[in-house]
Amino acid sequence: MRNAFLISEKLYLRPTCDDDVTSICEGENDPRVRETLFLALPSESINMRSKISEWQQSDKAVVFSIFQKSDARFVGQTAFFRIDYISRAAVFYLAILEPAHWSKGYGSETTGIMMRYAFDTLNLNRIQLHVFADNQAAIRIYQKEGFRKEGVLRQAMYHHGEYCDFWVMGLLQNEWRQKRLENT
Repeated sequence: MRNAFLISEKLYLRPTCDDDVTSICEGENDPRVRETLFLALPSESINMRSKISEWQQSDKAVVFSIFQKSDARFVGQTAFFRIDYISRAAVFYLAILEPAHWSKGYGSETTGIMMRYAFDTLNLNRIQLHVFADNQAAIRIYQKEGFRKEGVLRQAMYHHGEYCDFWVMGLLQNEWRQKRLENT
């Protein structure tokens, strides 16, 4: 678990670094992954290195690569972007970039790890995300953690010749704490 920062039952998260470029690009270029993330342009090493460098230098982003604890295999990425330390809010991002890891609970486990980090460590008050309205698997993961649908971004993305709606979902620290109490 090299440079592990957050650790859970089956996973560990570490800061994304140049060592992850190949795995990220391979994942983002996989047609199955591109489909779920609405990616239209190829992911290239030089551009990914530049993005990672920006993230590392920014105080408005915290980006992690996700790995299996058992064999240190790359799973995907997760992050908080647009962190606002005044309003104590951020935007959550999650991408399981290896299709072999889909439907294994890694999305749920990663979301749980990140919400604990957001509320118990960073002392954020609000986390929001955008999710494709037809992505019921992702919506279930977020609802399980306590996220609520707050609105619809109508025709927010163009995909397969049509415009698609996205949901805005949000979670407040007090709601998350209440849900944790109810589940114990």
